[in-house]
Amino acid sequence: MPGEFDFIDWIQSQQRAGRLVQTPAGDDMAVLDWPAGELLLVGVDQVMDGVHFDSQIHSPRQIGKKVMNRNLSDCAAMACLPAAAVVSVALPRGCGLDYARELYLGMKDAADPFDCQIVGGDTGSWDGKLVCSVTVMGRCGGITPVLRSGAKPGDWIYVTGALGGSILGRHMDFVPRIKIARELAGQYRLTAMLDISDGLSRDLGHLCRASQVAAELQAAAIPIHDDARRLSLGDQIPPIEHALHDGEDHELVFTSPDDIPQATRVGQVADGSGIVIVQSGIARPLPVRAWEHRL
Repeated sequence: MPGEFDFIDWIQSQQRAGRLVQTPAGDDMAVLDWPAGELLLVGVDQVMDGVHFDSQIHSPRQIGKKVMNRNLSDCAAMACLPAAAVVSVALPRGCGLDYARELYLGMKDAADPFDCQIVGGDTGSWDGKLVCSVTVMGRCGGITPVLRSGAKPGDWIYVTGALGGSILGRHMDFVPRIKIARELAGQYRLTAMLDISDGLSRDLGHLCRASQVAAELQAAAIPIHDDARRLSLGDQIPPIEHALHDGEDHELVFTSPDDIPQATRVGQVADGSGIVIVQSGIARPLPVRAWEHRL
């Protein structure tokens, strides 16, 4: 019966050296040739069966793709280029070598378009559900990383795409907004940015707290995805509420003093703290109903 080392041998067969990766997975550590003058950005994200996906519904290829794309979306949030990743996987005992291979290939499917090699990691099996943890290394590529903490009163608030209803399928199959993040950061003055993984209401709140500012959103300006409207037909929750709180859209929310036609202006940064939303001429505090892990 195939075991962990058969899987590791197969992973090694998928590896290749390159311009950045001198020695890929196979030794105790990979060897990267980091370019002079480049900043190293590092992030880690964990996904769990029953929280971020359902292994009874989603294929291992779909799961692997989402696992990697969540981390690549963090690169987009800071306008950096993904360079390499390491992956730790706790596999359900008895899942089989083919399942493990498909999981890896899903990660590779997501990483390859961004020239991000999977250069190492760890595997194990246990009696629990599937858990994956990815650490991604990014480089600035000539663009100063955009932080959460630079928004100023008077800046405009933008989002890069329509929001809400991602649970209908987009939460498993999305394209990290790396390309537009770097285009915008190279062309305009972006003062703060992050990706919308936990919902606009929560993630904009993170930005406001880090920048020590307040925000005013215009409900009529928020782009609502058709999925939010479809979901609304079943649960009777207004589409705008889905757009504000659903999460896992993996679009970008950012601030800038500039007029940016490539994104949708949804509000403005203000002095103070908290978020208000203006709907039908009435301003009210925006509650946070987005995702939060309970400890």
